[in-house]
Amino acid sequence: MERIGKYEVKEKLLTTGFSDIFIATDPDLECTVAVKVFHPKGDNVGEKAQYGPDFWRARFIEEAKLLARFDHPNIVTVKTMGETSDGEPFFVMPFLEANLLYEIGEDAKNAKKVGDLLPKWRPRPIAPRRATDVWRQVLDALSAIHVAGLVHRDIKPPNVLLTSKVNGRVKLCDFGMVKVPDARGSRTGIWIGTLDYISPEQRKSAAEVDSRSDVYSAGVLMYRMLSSRLPTDVRAPLRGGRFGIPQALADLIDDCLRKHRRDRPAVAGDVLARLDEIVPVISALPDVSKIPARAAATKIIRGKVP
Repeated sequence: MERIGKYEVKEKLLTTGFSDIFIATDPDLECTVAVKVFHPKGDNVGEKAQYGPDFWRARFIEEAKLLARFDHPNIVTVKTMGETSDGEPFFVMPFLEANLLYEIGEDAKNAKKVGDLLPKWRPRPIAPRRATDVWRQVLDALSAIHVAGLVHRDIKPPNVLLTSKVNGRVKLCDFGMVKVPDARGSRTGIWIGTLDYISPEQRKSAAEVDSRSDVYSAGVLMYRMLSSRLPTDVRAPLRGGRFGIPQALADLIDDCLRKHRRDRPAVAGDVLARLDEIVPVISALPDVSKIPARAAATKIIRGKVP
């Protein structure tokens, strides 16, 4: 594929179950863009598919329209939408060179997975100052989504885009799983999302999901940034001083990770308000992780929590 509409393709960036994303050039503006093309595959097509291609095509178009509704500094924007020469929909976004994985590495739960990863992709913590800065931006984006009556349902590091590989600003992306009130895909009893990041109720059914599920996922994200690990069902409550954070911030993260959604903050805006009270000045937090990256990877290999 050399062109998508007027856009000159440079290379394929990413393949998902529902789309292909390409790095391309806008010949008129002479800038680099990301072009997302509808292309369902695997279990999302054929007899195994929960829905037919027309359903997923409509969801794809809806994703572009949802993104276009937001004018928020921490949500990725849509430049335009069109159709390929084969009649498949695509939409165009700014090209962002990184996501959160560039800072925290990929998730790994055992020694083999860690050993299989290149050093730059091994899981590692980041400084409390940076983690809190990223978290605040994610919560700000989620707050706007919740005010609009939507639920993102897929908060995870790859969906936290960054404007640069070093201390980039957050641009939340991938609205393909967003829950829209009364939408057919929201009433189904199947679960969707990414298992390591979704709430207990989201693991059971998409029908049980509300804004508190996004709050849970945001809590997982913050715990992962600070510790290099994912929280588990047997995770002990956070203590003040662990990872270099104050007790009030540890309590807030714990509240986001409550098993029962009734015990969590109702919306991301509530979490953000508490965070602003706890950490009014980001620079007051440590700028260096208390867990060196090598030590974090070693403890994962040995099965210990840092």
